[in-house]
Amino acid sequence: MVAVTLLFTFLIILFFLGKFYLTISNESELVIEILDADIIEPKFAINSINEKIFVTANKGNFIDRDNILLENDVKFKSKNFSIESDNVIFNRKEQTAQSSNLSKFVSQKTTIYSEGFNIYDKGNKINFNGNVTLVLE
Repeated sequence: MVAVTLLFTFLIILFFLGKFYLTISNESELVIEILDADIIEPKFAINSINEKIFVTANKGNFIDRDNILLENDVKFKSKNFSIESDNVIFNRKEQTAQSSNLSKFVSQKTTIYSEGFNIYDKGNKINFNGNVTLVLE
């Protein structure tokens, strides 16, 4: 009878140790996700003399210390205008931006479609590149 009780106790302890081990091994799994971006949903601002231009994108990759390639749904927004494009090189130090992709500029009753743009002079000046279409309402 003592042998049966010891065997039964041993099996119960073994059962709980097995459950405990499985719980620990399941919790200790490390999930590593490798992303193709240095920055997810980056947000910056260009401080021009007249206004602040907020810059957002879905992702960004560092080109060098100051330049960042912003990708996917890149937006520049201020009180007076917005620009949308896909791939934009943003210089944090100089507070400039340039793109060679299709872009859309929207301001009061004005829309400009271009094949790129260049924001320079800390956001005070914008040049539109390539074929440019101006739509006035």
